[in-house]
Amino acid sequence: MTIQDLGSVGELVGAAATVATLIYLAVQIRANTSAVQSAAAQSVHEAYATWYRMLAADADLAEISVKGLRDYSGLSEGDKARFVCTFMAFLSCSQDAFIKWREGTLSRELWLGWEAVMMNLFLSPGGQAFWRERAYLFGEEFRGHVDNDILKRKPHVSARPFGADLPFAGPGS
Repeated sequence: MTIQDLGSVGELVGAAATVATLIYLAVQIRANTSAVQSAAAQSVHEAYATWYRMLAADADLAEISVKGLRDYSGLSEGDKARFVCTFMAFLSCSQDAFIKWREGTLSRELWLGWEAVMMNLFLSPGGQAFWRERAYLFGEEFRGHVDNDILKRKPHVSARPFGADLPFAGPGS
């Protein structure tokens, strides 16, 4: 076997090693993508669950929330402050979920579920008043999605924010 033959064998082994490395990297990237998507879903669900637990643990806050969704301008100063803090936390979770969905780390299916919850809240009279007052605090793309998509949809026939019988001020009213 000549040196040239050995060089050819070396090139063949090198090419095979390169292909094997690329296959290995593709498998690793796919596994990493799956792990990132799972972590994103977990963090979004945990953030919303924490928010819901906060409301469930405080009957007064739950009552303020329902009153605020019905008539935001009718809240007392103290109740309005609690409502604002509560729903700013909710919208922070929502904007985070929106960003993860747009980046591709949160599945469309999961995003649509949380988007439906947002829609239920935004389409109530108080939810719309709150959004008009506080929307400026959120990112432009998120605001655009709420204003140009969520607020223009008809609510699901079974939609009831917090299970309360609230009127809808949106396109479905």
